[in-house]
Amino acid sequence: MKLRTGSALALPTLLATLVAATPAAATESRIHAMGGGVKLWTIEDEANIFDFPSLLVRWGNRVYVDQIRATTNDIPGGHFGFHYSLSDETVIAFLGAHINSGTNGPPADPSDTAGNSGFIGTGHPITGGLPLGLATGPFIGISPQAALASPGAETNAEYRYGIMFATQLGAKTRFGLSLNVLGENNDVDSPNNVQTDNGGLVFDIGLGLGVDLDGSELELGAGLEIGILESAADNQGTGADLEDVWSGSHFGLRVGGRWTFDFFDQTKIVAFTQFMLANQDVELVNTPAVPAPSGSYSALSFILGADLRIEPFQGVIVSPGLGFYVAQQTLENPGTVIKDANLLFGLPFYGIAVDLELASWVSMRFGAQQFVNMLRESTTTAGTTNTTSTTDVLTTFAWGFGFNIPVAESAVTIDLCLNPTFLNNGPHILSGTATGPFALNAALRYAW
Repeated sequence: MKLRTGSALALPTLLATLVAATPAAATESRIHAMGGGVKLWTIEDEANIFDFPSLLVRWGNRVYVDQIRATTNDIPGGHFGFHYSLSDETVIAFLGAHINSGTNGPPADPSDTAGNSGFIGTGHPITGGLPLGLATGPFIGISPQAALASPGAETNAEYRYGIMFATQLGAKTRFGLSLNVLGENNDVDSPNNVQTDNGGLVFDIGLGLGVDLDGSELELGAGLEIGILESAADNQGTGADLEDVWSGSHFGLRVGGRWTFDFFDQTKIVAFTQFMLANQDVELVNTPAVPAPSGSYSALSFILGADLRIEPFQGVIVSPGLGFYVAQQTLENPGTVIKDANLLFGLPFYGIAVDLELASWVSMRFGAQQFVNMLRESTTTAGTTNTTSTTDVLTTFAWGFGFNIPVAESAVTIDLCLNPTFLNNGPHILSGTATGPFALNAALRYAW
């Protein structure tokens, strides 16, 4: 979004408009302070671009770092971006990330996923998600041996970067496109000539289409992923040329949409749905074993729900919502089990999100979610099938603050999603060593 200068009289009005719009122009950290989950789709925010690329046309001319959180690595986890308005109707963005626990994929904090479960994946690869999240394990940052034993183990991507483009097509239609690359390469060449070379690469293509109708708005998004894994080794230490030892492939697909329409007064209904599937195969090659050890992993998930988005006053958003989900994953690996099939039902889940502008420069956010998860796990080994069923009610809470600092005709925004135990953290209020970090995640944005 470009801001045009005008007369000196217009400048105070421009700044006031910018400040008032702050609650609807922030980051993923803002959304997670309101409970995260499906709010990443239903609350109007620049974070929506990752699931619906066509919305990028509304969020130009900004630079940000988002979802900054401490990790087990020396480099903090998070992602960053630069948006530039080529014109009033066209925006381009460059994206990058270093993440070992996804914001939309399987996280350390269970409130980060719509389904509150490891194999319900959502989101965009730059923000940490991939189709079904865990389904990317064999290809990013994990040894082929471990991948075969447990496809789906979540690990780090050495690099994640992407480019996004969106433009207005006519008066009521928007189109968006994204290309993202994730990968990791680990080479070892030791003094005794033992060599190994493990590498994985995933390509993700995203599409988005938006249609602005009278009193409503429709957003559609889709993503396709193709990944490869190749591992080569010279285990004899001869220094000879490496030969392929492991080979793998990955396929993922996600489609989703949301429909926002006027309900009454200052209230909108936001209906949403998303379907995802993923499949992986890992095989040991160049081995005399017959058949060659191999494993496959497949998964799918479906989610459907609706939120109310109520704005009773300027700068105030209240958003309750309701939905359900179902997910299935299957692991087939003769090396460990013949077949491991898991089925998850979430019926229902309920959430609430609140964004309050306390003053022109500060906002407070909070939210909560509750899930009824019914999980059935079935494992078949040596002809014997064991089945376990559990039902859990999971409740999560979140809160945080947002700060808006006007700078000339632009603004700097800081968003914090705080540890829910912050207020009773006692002497650890700054270090957070007793119950976790001071801020679960944070973001800094400059928009002009």
